Amino acid sequence: MRKLFWAAMGVALISMVFAGCKKETTYTVQVTAAEGGTVDGQNGEYKEGETVVFTAVPADGYYFSKWSDGYTDNPRTITIEKEITVTAQFAQNPLVTIIVGNNGKIETDVNGRYVPGSSVTVTAKPDDGCGFMRWSDGNTDNPRTITIGNEDISLTALFAVLVFAPTVDLGLESGTLWATCNLGAAIPWEYGDYYAWGETETKDYYSEETYKYCKGSDETFTKYCYDAKYGHNGFTDALTTLEATDDAATTVLGAGWAMPTVANWEELGEQCYWVWTTNYNNQNVSGYIVYKVKSASDKGIVVNDSDKQSASYSIKDAHIFLPSVGDRLDWNLDRVGSIGCYWSASLYDDGPRYAYNCHFDSSSVYPSNVSNRPYGFSIRPVKRP
Repeated sequence: MRKLFWAAMGVALISMVFAGCKKETTYTVQVTAAEGGTVDGQNGEYKEGETVVFTAVPADGYYFSKWSDGYTDNPRTITIEKEITVTAQFAQNPLVTIIVGNNGKIETDVNGRYVPGSSVTVTAKPDDGCGFMRWSDGNTDNPRTITIGNEDISLTALFAVLVFAPTVDLGLESGTLWATCNLGAAIPWEYGDYYAWGETETKDYYSEETYKYCKGSDETFTKYCYDAKYGHNGFTDALTTLEATDDAATTVLGAGWAMPTVANWEELGEQCYWVWTTNYNNQNVSGYIVYKVKSASDKGIVVNDSDKQSASYSIKDAHIFLPSVGDRLDWNLDRVGSIGCYWSASLYDDGPRYAYNCHFDSSSVYPSNVSNRPYGFSIRPVKRP
Protein backbone atom coordinates (compact mmCIF):
# COMPACT_ATOMS: atom_id res chain seq x y z
CA MET A 1 0.00 0.00 0.00
CA ARG A 2 2.81 2.43 0.90
CA LYS A 3 4.49 1.83 -2.48
CA LEU A 4 1.25 2.54 -4.30
CA PHE A 5 0.80 5.77 -2.31
CA TRP A 6 4.23 7.12 -3.21
CA ALA A 7 3.81 6.12 -6.81
CA ALA A 8 0.58 8.09 -7.00
CA MET A 9 2.22 11.09 -5.37
CA GLY A 10 5.02 10.98 -7.92
CA VAL A 11 2.58 11.09 -10.79
CA ALA A 12 0.78 14.07 -9.24
CA LEU A 13 4.03 15.98 -8.73
CA ILE A 14 5.11 15.39 -12.31
CA SER A 15 1.71 16.66 -13.53
CA MET A 16 2.05 19.80 -11.41
CA VAL A 17 5.51 20.50 -12.80
CA PHE A 18 4.29 20.20 -16.40
CA ALA A 19 1.25 22.37 -15.64
CA GLY A 20 3.39 25.07 -14.09
CA CYS A 21 5.69 25.12 -17.10
CA LYS A 22 2.89 25.42 -19.76
CA LYS A 23 3.78 28.26 -22.20
CA GLU A 24 1.27 31.19 -22.61
CA THR A 25 -0.14 31.74 -26.10
CA THR A 26 1.25 34.83 -27.93
CA TYR A 27 0.55 36.32 -31.31
CA THR A 28 2.50 38.58 -33.62
CA VAL A 29 1.04 42.01 -34.36
CA GLN A 30 2.34 43.82 -37.43
CA VAL A 31 0.71 47.19 -38.29
CA THR A 32 2.15 49.23 -41.15
CA ALA A 33 1.31 52.42 -43.03
CA ALA A 34 0.75 52.87 -46.72
CA GLU A 35 1.91 55.98 -48.59
CA GLY A 36 0.56 59.20 -47.11
CA GLY A 37 1.06 58.68 -43.40
CA THR A 38 2.51 56.80 -40.48
CA VAL A 39 1.23 54.66 -37.61
CA ASP A 40 1.75 55.24 -33.91
CA GLY A 41 1.77 51.99 -31.89
CA GLN A 42 4.09 49.13 -30.96
CA ASN A 43 4.39 46.09 -33.17
CA GLY A 44 5.56 42.83 -31.64
CA GLU A 45 4.45 39.78 -29.66
CA TYR A 46 1.34 40.08 -27.48
CA LYS A 47 -0.34 37.63 -25.17
CA GLU A 48 -3.79 36.38 -26.01
CA GLY A 49 -6.42 38.69 -24.50
CA GLU A 50 -4.16 41.74 -24.32
CA THR A 51 -5.19 44.97 -26.05
CA VAL A 52 -3.05 47.31 -28.10
CA VAL A 53 -3.86 50.73 -29.60
CA PHE A 54 -2.69 51.97 -33.00
CA THR A 55 -3.24 55.46 -34.43
CA ALA A 56 -3.03 56.31 -38.12
CA VAL A 57 -1.36 59.69 -38.61
CA PRO A 58 -1.84 61.25 -42.08
CA ALA A 59 0.90 63.34 -43.62
CA ASP A 60 0.22 66.90 -44.81
CA GLY A 61 -2.23 66.82 -47.71
CA TYR A 62 -3.59 63.37 -46.83
CA TYR A 63 -6.39 61.93 -44.73
CA PHE A 64 -6.83 58.50 -43.15
CA SER A 65 -9.34 56.46 -45.19
CA LYS A 66 -9.45 52.97 -43.57
CA TRP A 67 -7.47 49.97 -42.36
CA SER A 68 -6.76 47.25 -44.89
CA ASP A 69 -9.22 44.89 -43.19
CA GLY A 70 -12.06 47.40 -43.66
CA TYR A 71 -12.18 48.99 -40.20
CA THR A 72 -12.35 52.79 -40.03
CA ASP A 73 -11.84 53.42 -36.30
CA ASN A 74 -8.93 55.73 -35.61
CA PRO A 75 -7.37 55.33 -33.09
CA ARG A 76 -8.03 51.60 -33.22
CA THR A 77 -7.99 49.28 -30.21
CA ILE A 78 -7.20 45.63 -31.06
CA THR A 79 -7.88 42.74 -28.67
CA ILE A 80 -5.33 40.04 -29.37
CA GLU A 81 -6.95 36.79 -30.48
CA LYS A 82 -4.86 35.83 -33.49
CA GLU A 83 -1.98 36.98 -35.67
CA ILE A 84 -2.57 40.55 -36.84
CA THR A 85 -1.26 42.04 -40.06
CA VAL A 86 -2.98 45.25 -41.08
CA THR A 87 -2.10 48.41 -43.01
CA ALA A 88 -3.32 51.97 -42.48
CA GLN A 89 -4.47 53.38 -45.80
CA PHE A 90 -4.45 57.07 -46.70
CA ALA A 91 -5.74 59.20 -49.56
CA GLN A 92 -4.91 62.64 -50.77
CA ASN A 93 -7.21 65.39 -49.53
CA PRO A 94 -9.93 66.13 -52.11
CA LEU A 95 -9.03 68.73 -54.70
CA VAL A 96 -11.33 71.73 -55.19
CA THR A 97 -11.05 73.28 -58.63
CA ILE A 98 -13.07 76.40 -59.50
CA ILE A 99 -12.99 77.30 -63.18
CA VAL A 100 -14.01 80.76 -64.34
CA GLY A 101 -16.16 81.13 -67.43
CA ASN A 102 -16.10 84.14 -69.70
CA ASN A 103 -17.30 87.54 -68.45
CA GLY A 104 -16.43 87.15 -64.78
CA LYS A 105 -13.95 86.17 -62.11
CA ILE A 106 -13.73 84.55 -58.68
CA GLU A 107 -13.35 86.94 -55.75
CA THR A 108 -10.75 84.79 -53.91
CA ASP A 109 -8.69 81.89 -55.24
CA VAL A 110 -9.90 78.83 -53.30
CA ASN A 111 -8.41 76.15 -55.52
CA GLY A 112 -6.51 73.50 -53.58
CA ARG A 113 -6.85 70.44 -51.38
CA TYR A 114 -9.06 70.45 -48.29
CA VAL A 115 -9.62 68.13 -45.35
CA PRO A 116 -12.86 66.11 -45.69
CA GLY A 117 -15.62 67.64 -43.55
CA SER A 118 -14.27 71.18 -43.90
CA SER A 119 -15.93 73.84 -46.01
CA VAL A 120 -14.94 76.64 -48.35
CA THR A 121 -16.91 79.64 -49.59
CA VAL A 122 -16.53 80.90 -53.14
CA THR A 123 -17.98 84.08 -54.65
CA ALA A 124 -18.44 84.64 -58.38
CA LYS A 125 -18.03 88.25 -59.53
CA PRO A 126 -19.42 89.19 -62.96
CA ASP A 127 -17.68 91.78 -65.11
CA ASP A 128 -19.38 95.13 -65.69
CA GLY A 129 -22.42 94.67 -67.87
CA CYS A 130 -22.59 90.96 -67.09
CA GLY A 131 -24.40 88.79 -64.59
CA PHE A 132 -23.69 85.55 -62.75
CA MET A 133 -25.95 82.81 -64.09
CA ARG A 134 -25.19 79.60 -62.19
CA TRP A 135 -22.55 76.99 -61.37
CA SER A 136 -21.93 74.13 -63.78
CA ASP A 137 -23.84 71.69 -61.52
CA GLY A 138 -26.97 73.86 -61.72
CA ASN A 139 -26.64 75.47 -58.27
CA THR A 140 -27.36 79.22 -58.27
CA ASP A 141 -26.11 80.17 -54.78
CA ASN A 142 -23.66 83.06 -54.84
CA PRO A 143 -21.69 83.21 -52.59
CA ARG A 144 -21.65 79.43 -52.35
CA THR A 145 -20.41 77.36 -49.43
CA ILE A 146 -19.05 73.96 -50.43
CA THR A 147 -18.77 71.16 -47.87
CA ILE A 148 -15.83 68.91 -48.66
CA GLY A 149 -16.48 65.17 -48.93
CA ASN A 150 -14.04 62.49 -50.02
CA GLU A 151 -14.20 63.20 -53.75
CA ASP A 152 -12.59 65.90 -55.86
CA ILE A 153 -14.85 68.84 -56.72
CA SER A 154 -14.72 70.75 -59.99
CA LEU A 155 -17.13 73.62 -60.70
CA THR A 156 -17.33 76.29 -63.36
CA ALA A 157 -18.82 79.72 -62.69
CA LEU A 158 -21.04 80.68 -65.65
CA PHE A 159 -21.69 84.29 -66.56
CA ALA A 160 -23.67 86.03 -69.28
CA VAL A 161 -23.60 89.44 -70.89
CA LEU A 162 -26.65 91.36 -69.72
CA VAL A 163 -28.79 92.70 -72.52
CA PHE A 164 -31.62 93.96 -70.32
CA ALA A 165 -32.75 97.48 -71.11
CA PRO A 166 -33.29 99.74 -68.07
CA THR A 167 -37.02 99.93 -68.82
CA VAL A 168 -39.66 98.01 -70.76
CA ASP A 169 -42.52 99.50 -72.77
CA LEU A 170 -45.54 97.36 -71.96
CA GLY A 171 -47.86 99.36 -74.20
CA LEU A 172 -49.72 100.93 -71.27
CA GLU A 173 -52.24 103.71 -71.95
CA SER A 174 -50.46 106.02 -69.52
CA GLY A 175 -47.14 105.59 -71.35
CA THR A 176 -45.44 104.52 -68.09
CA LEU A 177 -42.22 102.57 -68.55
CA TRP A 178 -41.45 99.92 -65.95
CA ALA A 179 -37.91 99.13 -64.80
CA THR A 180 -36.47 95.76 -65.72
CA CYS A 181 -35.16 95.10 -62.20
CA ASN A 182 -36.11 95.77 -58.60
CA LEU A 183 -34.41 98.65 -56.84
CA GLY A 184 -31.02 97.35 -55.67
CA ALA A 185 -30.97 94.44 -58.14
CA ALA A 186 -28.74 94.08 -61.21
CA ILE A 187 -30.72 91.39 -63.03
CA PRO A 188 -34.47 90.72 -63.26
CA TRP A 189 -34.53 87.64 -61.01
CA GLU A 190 -32.64 89.25 -58.11
CA TYR A 191 -34.77 90.40 -55.18
CA GLY A 192 -33.01 93.70 -54.61
CA ASP A 193 -33.35 95.80 -51.45
CA TYR A 194 -36.20 96.24 -48.97
CA TYR A 195 -37.56 99.57 -47.74
CA ALA A 196 -40.10 100.80 -45.24
CA TRP A 197 -42.68 103.07 -46.91
CA GLY A 198 -41.24 106.56 -47.37
CA GLU A 199 -37.73 105.60 -46.27
CA THR A 200 -34.82 105.85 -48.67
CA GLU A 201 -32.28 103.63 -46.93
CA THR A 202 -32.31 99.94 -46.10
CA LYS A 203 -31.87 98.70 -42.54
CA ASP A 204 -31.67 95.51 -40.50
CA TYR A 205 -34.75 95.92 -38.29
CA TYR A 206 -38.19 96.91 -39.58
CA SER A 207 -40.72 98.02 -36.98
CA GLU A 208 -42.65 101.01 -35.67
CA GLU A 209 -39.78 101.62 -33.24
CA THR A 210 -37.34 102.18 -36.12
CA TYR A 211 -39.75 103.78 -38.61
CA LYS A 212 -38.64 107.23 -39.73
CA TYR A 213 -42.04 108.91 -39.67
CA CYS A 214 -43.51 107.91 -36.31
CA LYS A 215 -42.61 108.06 -32.66
CA GLY A 216 -42.85 104.37 -31.92
CA SER A 217 -46.49 103.55 -32.64
CA ASP A 218 -49.08 103.80 -35.40
CA GLU A 219 -50.74 106.74 -33.61
CA THR A 220 -47.66 108.97 -33.60
CA PHE A 221 -47.00 109.71 -37.27
CA THR A 222 -44.96 112.80 -38.06
CA LYS A 223 -45.51 112.94 -41.84
CA TYR A 224 -48.08 111.69 -44.35
CA CYS A 225 -50.93 111.84 -41.84
CA TYR A 226 -54.32 113.39 -42.67
CA ASP A 227 -56.08 112.20 -39.51
CA ALA A 228 -55.15 113.78 -36.16
CA LYS A 229 -56.09 110.54 -34.40
CA TYR A 230 -52.95 108.95 -35.83
CA GLY A 231 -50.64 111.97 -35.70
CA HIS A 232 -48.02 112.67 -33.07
CA ASN A 233 -49.63 115.19 -30.71
CA GLY A 234 -52.46 115.55 -33.24
CA PHE A 235 -50.15 116.20 -36.21
CA THR A 236 -51.71 116.31 -39.69
CA ASP A 237 -50.64 117.26 -43.19
CA ALA A 238 -52.20 116.96 -46.62
CA LEU A 239 -49.61 114.64 -48.18
CA THR A 240 -50.94 111.43 -49.71
CA THR A 241 -48.19 110.72 -52.26
CA LEU A 242 -44.51 110.40 -51.42
CA GLU A 243 -42.45 113.50 -52.06
CA ALA A 244 -39.33 113.06 -54.17
CA THR A 245 -37.11 113.28 -51.08
CA ASP A 246 -38.94 110.29 -49.59
CA ASP A 247 -39.14 108.29 -52.82
CA ALA A 248 -36.42 105.60 -52.72
CA ALA A 249 -36.43 105.15 -56.50
CA THR A 250 -35.83 108.86 -57.08
CA THR A 251 -33.22 109.07 -54.34
CA VAL A 252 -31.25 106.04 -55.50
CA LEU A 253 -31.61 106.28 -59.30
CA GLY A 254 -32.01 110.02 -59.77
CA ALA A 255 -34.51 112.37 -61.35
CA GLY A 256 -36.91 110.79 -63.83
CA TRP A 257 -37.30 107.63 -61.76
CA ALA A 258 -40.05 107.16 -59.20
CA MET A 259 -41.95 104.58 -57.24
CA PRO A 260 -45.21 103.59 -58.97
CA THR A 261 -48.45 104.99 -57.60
CA VAL A 262 -51.36 102.72 -56.79
CA ALA A 263 -52.86 103.86 -60.12
CA ASN A 264 -49.74 102.58 -61.90
CA TRP A 265 -50.07 99.18 -60.23
CA GLU A 266 -53.76 98.98 -61.06
CA GLU A 267 -53.01 99.82 -64.68
CA LEU A 268 -50.36 97.08 -64.77
CA GLY A 269 -52.86 94.63 -63.38
CA GLU A 270 -55.65 95.61 -65.77
CA GLN A 271 -53.72 96.01 -69.04
CA CYS A 272 -51.12 93.20 -68.92
CA TYR A 273 -51.08 89.41 -69.11
CA TRP A 274 -49.75 87.85 -65.88
CA VAL A 275 -48.22 84.34 -65.77
CA TRP A 276 -46.97 82.66 -62.59
CA THR A 277 -43.72 80.72 -62.88
CA THR A 278 -41.47 78.85 -60.48
CA ASN A 279 -38.46 78.85 -62.77
CA TYR A 280 -38.06 82.17 -64.53
CA ASN A 281 -35.41 82.00 -67.25
CA ASN A 282 -34.23 78.66 -65.77
CA GLN A 283 -33.07 80.45 -62.62
CA ASN A 284 -35.29 78.57 -60.14
CA VAL A 285 -36.89 81.85 -59.06
CA SER A 286 -40.66 82.13 -58.70
CA GLY A 287 -42.86 85.13 -59.44
CA TYR A 288 -45.01 86.65 -62.17
CA ILE A 289 -44.04 87.33 -65.76
CA VAL A 290 -46.01 90.42 -66.74
CA TYR A 291 -46.37 90.52 -70.52
CA LYS A 292 -47.32 93.26 -72.93
CA VAL A 293 -50.57 91.90 -74.33
CA LYS A 294 -50.88 90.70 -77.89
CA SER A 295 -54.65 90.77 -77.82
CA ALA A 296 -57.15 92.95 -75.97
CA SER A 297 -58.79 89.79 -74.65
CA ASP A 298 -55.59 88.99 -72.71
CA LYS A 299 -55.74 92.19 -70.63
CA GLY A 300 -56.01 91.53 -66.91
CA ILE A 301 -55.64 87.78 -67.27
CA VAL A 302 -53.75 86.07 -64.43
CA VAL A 303 -52.48 82.57 -65.26
CA ASN A 304 -51.65 80.59 -62.14
CA ASP A 305 -50.59 77.41 -63.87
CA SER A 306 -47.90 77.92 -66.50
CA ASP A 307 -49.22 74.91 -68.41
CA LYS A 308 -52.34 76.93 -69.22
CA GLN A 309 -50.65 80.06 -70.52
CA SER A 310 -51.10 81.09 -74.09
CA ALA A 311 -48.58 79.44 -76.37
CA SER A 312 -48.11 82.78 -78.12
CA TYR A 313 -46.21 84.24 -75.14
CA SER A 314 -42.58 83.56 -74.22
CA ILE A 315 -39.89 85.48 -72.35
CA LYS A 316 -38.64 86.69 -75.72
CA ASP A 317 -41.73 88.92 -75.78
CA ALA A 318 -41.86 92.30 -74.05
CA HIS A 319 -42.33 91.72 -70.31
CA ILE A 320 -41.12 92.42 -66.82
CA PHE A 321 -40.56 89.79 -64.14
CA LEU A 322 -41.67 90.39 -60.55
CA PRO A 323 -39.91 87.86 -58.30
CA SER A 324 -41.56 86.58 -55.13
CA VAL A 325 -39.50 88.72 -52.80
CA GLY A 326 -41.36 88.07 -49.54
CA ASP A 327 -41.48 90.78 -46.89
CA ARG A 328 -39.51 92.00 -43.88
CA LEU A 329 -40.73 92.60 -40.35
CA ASP A 330 -38.48 93.01 -37.33
CA TRP A 331 -35.27 91.08 -38.10
CA ASN A 332 -36.99 88.56 -40.33
CA LEU A 333 -37.27 88.07 -44.07
CA ASP A 334 -40.36 85.90 -44.57
CA ARG A 335 -42.22 84.10 -47.36
CA VAL A 336 -39.53 84.48 -50.00
CA GLY A 337 -40.48 82.39 -53.01
CA SER A 338 -44.18 82.33 -52.19
CA ILE A 339 -45.38 85.96 -52.17
CA GLY A 340 -44.41 89.31 -53.63
CA CYS A 341 -44.81 92.64 -51.80
CA TYR A 342 -44.06 95.84 -53.73
CA TRP A 343 -44.66 99.35 -52.41
CA SER A 344 -46.52 102.08 -54.25
CA ALA A 345 -45.94 105.78 -53.60
CA SER A 346 -49.56 106.19 -52.46
CA LEU A 347 -50.89 106.51 -48.94
CA TYR A 348 -54.04 104.51 -48.17
CA ASP A 349 -57.06 106.82 -48.42
CA ASP A 350 -58.98 105.21 -45.57
CA GLY A 351 -56.39 105.39 -42.79
CA PRO A 352 -52.84 106.85 -42.76
CA ARG A 353 -51.43 103.85 -40.91
CA TYR A 354 -51.30 102.03 -44.24
CA ALA A 355 -49.92 102.50 -47.73
CA TYR A 356 -50.93 100.83 -50.99
CA ASN A 357 -48.84 98.02 -52.39
CA CYS A 358 -49.02 95.24 -54.95
CA HIS A 359 -49.28 91.88 -53.24
CA PHE A 360 -49.36 88.52 -55.00
CA ASP A 361 -49.00 84.80 -54.49
CA SER A 362 -49.21 81.85 -56.87
CA SER A 363 -52.99 82.09 -57.13
CA SER A 364 -53.87 85.81 -56.99
CA VAL A 365 -52.65 89.33 -57.70
CA TYR A 366 -53.81 92.33 -55.66
CA PRO A 367 -52.53 95.56 -57.26
CA SER A 368 -54.10 97.78 -54.58
CA ASN A 369 -53.40 95.87 -51.39
CA VAL A 370 -52.68 97.84 -48.18
CA SER A 371 -50.06 97.18 -45.49
CA ASN A 372 -48.49 98.85 -42.48
CA ARG A 373 -45.98 101.50 -43.45
CA PRO A 374 -43.03 100.21 -41.34
CA TYR A 375 -42.91 96.85 -43.21
CA GLY A 376 -39.92 96.21 -45.46
CA PHE A 377 -41.08 95.68 -49.07
CA SER A 378 -39.39 95.73 -52.47
CA ILE A 379 -39.64 98.57 -54.97
CA ARG A 380 -40.01 98.35 -58.75
CA PRO A 381 -39.18 101.78 -60.20
CA VAL A 382 -40.99 103.41 -63.11
CA LYS A 383 -40.46 106.26 -65.53
CA ARG A 384 -43.55 108.31 -66.24
CA PRO A 385 -44.07 110.24 -69.48
